[in-house]
Amino acid sequence: AETNSNLIGFSHGFATDAHAYYVPNNNGALSGYAARVSLSDFSSSGVEYFNLAETNSNLIGFSHGFATDAHAYYVPNNNGALSG
Repeated sequence: AETNSNLIGFSHGFATDAHAYYVPNNNGALSGYAARVSLSDFSSSGVEYFNLAETNSNLIGFSHGFATDAHAYYVPNNNGALSG
C-alpha cells in the first residue's frame, strides 16, 4: 500500500508505547497532515494519517507535540500568522 505524498515536512515527533507521532509543519506549504506509525509495524500498513486542516483550516503549521495515555496534542506555531 502507498502512503500519502503530503506526509513530509514534519517539525518534531513524539512517541507512546505503541506509536511514533509526527508533528505537521510545512510540506511545501503550511500543513496539517499528522501521521503516526505503529512501533510494531514499520510497513506502509502501519502508517495512519489525517489532515487536521480538514476539520479547521487554521489547524496547520505546528511546532511540537506530546501525548497522554488517551490523546495526542499538537502545539500551534504558524498557521499563516504566528500563533500559540
